Amino acid sequence: QIKLQEVLNSMAPDDREILAMRHYEQLSNSEVAKVLGVTDAAAGMRHLRALRRLKDSLSPYGEMFELTGGFPQNYSE
Repeated sequence: QIKLQEVLNSMAPDDREILAMRHYEQLSNSEVAKVLGVTDAAAGMRHLRALRRLKDSLSPYGEMFELTGGFPQNYSE
């Protein structure tokens, strides 16, 4: 839990914000888009990029965080 918090703290504020909105606040892409003032597609892409950066940052600890799977090819939310 401490390592995950350290990784999240080291991420860009924009990445943390979108991850928090989607996974903590459980907002939809459309809701996030409205909050950020961007299109649904832009919100989805920002979320996907933030998830990828998080996964890359956690990759040295893969077994600890069970990061064995990838993202679906048609990932949209």
